[in-house]
Amino acid sequence: MVARIHRLVTSFGMVLALFGFAVTLPQALWSQTPERTFARANDTYKNADYKRAAQMYEDLVTSGIESEEVYFNLGNCYYKLGNIAAAILNYERAQRLAPTDDDIDFNLTLAQSRITDKIDPAPQFFVVKWWRLFVALATPSAWSLVGIVLVWLFIAAAALFFVARVPGFKKSMFAIGLVLLFCAALMFTFAFQQHNKATSAIVFASSVVVKSEPQEESKDLFALHEGTKIDILGVDGEWYKVRIADGSVGWMRLNTVRII
Repeated sequence: MVARIHRLVTSFGMVLALFGFAVTLPQALWSQTPERTFARANDTYKNADYKRAAQMYEDLVTSGIESEEVYFNLGNCYYKLGNIAAAILNYERAQRLAPTDDDIDFNLTLAQSRITDKIDPAPQFFVVKWWRLFVALATPSAWSLVGIVLVWLFIAAAALFFVARVPGFKKSMFAIGLVLLFCAALMFTFAFQQHNKATSAIVFASSVVVKSEPQEESKDLFALHEGTKIDILGVDGEWYKVRIADGSVGWMRLNTVRII
């Protein structure tokens, strides 16, 4: 009898344990969702615990989350902590996802004003400059999506052209189709240029000498400091071939920069 009661008590305890696990598991999973973590990170930032908030945002990035809000807030954390290079890196990542966001642009400009290197960009023909600015207004995916929509509109215009019996309507559909096809090709060109533009990075070394060749014994060309943005043109072993805003080119070690 005692043994039976013991088994009943044990079984009841196991049922209670399983019930408690079933109740708490969804709550535990919810607490670990990106939305929940992002909200907690925002609250932590509002409480001026910037170091802890930065770690929480970094955890989101490490988990694969790519969001302009996460990068922007992470940049703000690092700016508050005085880590200007990390702030610029994350503002640049946010701007890559939201190129027309005024808040990101303002904070990025503010952070860039605090770095050592003040490099005047190489002069550009105004048409080239406008073209690049326009291409940068959207991501490759966005340009491609617009191009696909235009292709479908072109197909619709072509179908109407072939079934139409009124000459004037056929001419209109023909003209509209040509315009749509041209615009679609333009959108795909924008997407291609955005996708294939030079990879950019931020200098994370306090000071680094740019070399004429990918070896320590080569000639020193110029020095760069923490927070400066560079374009990566190629790689050779442990070295990046880089270009700065004024067009100067040289070689830097991989471990001195972080990719945007």
